[in-house]
Amino acid sequence: METPEPVIVDWPSLLFALLVDSLLVWGPALALFFLLPAHQGTIAVAMVLLALITNGALYARGTTLGTFLGGFQLRTRRRQAPGPGYGLVFALLSFAPVLAIVFLFAVSFTPGNNASGFLGRPENLPLFGEQTRRRRFLQAADDYWERWAD
Repeated sequence: METPEPVIVDWPSLLFALLVDSLLVWGPALALFFLLPAHQGTIAVAMVLLALITNGALYARGTTLGTFLGGFQLRTRRRQAPGPGYGLVFALLSFAPVLAIVFLFAVSFTPGNNASGFLGRPENLPLFGEQTRRRRFLQAADDYWERWAD
């Protein structure tokens, strides 16, 4: 029996997951930095490192809180979990989400490369987000992005 073709999510869902995961990195660290003035630096750095290690392990499995809330999981072309290499890359992207988003948009919209080019379509990338459940708002954003990119 042939497996059905996965429903691939688009950039808005992927960016949503990246922002949620980055909030998990920076939210607790900033809260501890401001709430525990005696040990600000060490506890904040420890929290950021702990969150990055946790995010890296979760990204390696393909499911983080951001992807869960976004209703998808990350998969390779062979429909397997991304693995530790991709986990490390995505964990570092969640460490600096604004720089990651600026980089993605800069590469996607350079002269001669429009949004429907190689980086504009998630199905052309080595990893993709496979939809796991229904999600209204993000599905509408993905649909709008797909219409706009064409």
